[in-house]
Amino acid sequence: MDTIKSKYIVGLLAVAALTTACSEKMPTVNQENCTQANIQKIEDSKVREDFSDQCFDFRIEQGKEKASSLLEQGQDKAEELYDDSADAMEDGADAVGDAWDDSVDAVEDGADAAADEIDDATK
Repeated sequence: MDTIKSKYIVGLLAVAALTTACSEKMPTVNQENCTQANIQKIEDSKVREDFSDQCFDFRIEQGKEKASSLLEQGQDKAEELYDDSADAMEDGADAVGDAWDDSVDAVEDGADAAADEIDDATK
């Protein structure tokens, strides 16, 4: 009975060793290796399929990182534009206030000049 179990174990180990020895090593998942041309170079269909799936996941993660980076850049730019527009509105309000003050001063000066002319004419 023990010899039968030993034969099965040795047989399974031999099959495992032969299968492992014949299988192709999966390349490292990175930008360069995950091109369609490099994926097609993998001869073992199981390894090629697994590697292709890992490359797909890798590309998804890269896309998420890029989208996140673009979102942050967009938010920073929006904040900058908001601050610039707030400053411009404040400057515009200051300019309107200054123009108002200048026009009030001009009206007062005109009224004073008219009053002086009336005084001079009536004397």
